Amino acid sequence: QMLFGINQGCCFDDLRISHMQRIAELDLDGYAIGGLAVGEPKEEMYRVISVVEPYMPKDKIRYLMGVGTPGNILEGVRRGVDLFDCVMPTRNARNGHLFTRWGDLKIRNARHKADPRPIDETCTCHACAGEAGVPWAEGGRGGFSRAYLHHLERCGEMLAPMLASIHNLHYYLQLMREVRAALDVGQFTAFRARFAADRARGV
Repeated sequence: QMLFGINQGCCFDDLRISHMQRIAELDLDGYAIGGLAVGEPKEEMYRVISVVEPYMPKDKIRYLMGVGTPGNILEGVRRGVDLFDCVMPTRNARNGHLFTRWGDLKIRNARHKADPRPIDETCTCHACAGEAGVPWAEGGRGGFSRAYLHHLERCGEMLAPMLASIHNLHYYLQLMREVRAALDVGQFTAFRARFAADRARGV
């Protein structure tokens, strides 16, 4: 197990900085920024991360608690955060809200009623690509259609949130794999720009 110091101080710069300085003296396994995923505007969250980051030990894990959307994660990484946690992938899945490379998809909407495509044609998860793991974009035809998932949602079948959770968790794991790969080769800024362009395309 690892022991983390949790930085608090709401949106007050002086409290955040002084608290970070104090817990940094404890030489813990890692340091977290807490209290920024409870209703504050995202711009305020980004500002506080930028204020606190210079005072966080450079050789220890930086953890942003309770965050968040794919965009929040990339903005956190941009500001020096390493680690995130959030209920969003599974909570949203239980409500028919799916994350894709091209933006968010609400499977309960009527426009998906007869759509034969998977959630995301580039995704290799079981829900999208089936057991073979070959995405539709590469010729695979496994997985479950948007129409079928829409039907399951409308009928209240438990399989709907199960498949949606599988997909959303896979999406987040793949996103972080791509973030790490981009950081390893010094291409995070370009990756972030491609991410924004892809999501702007729409589902």
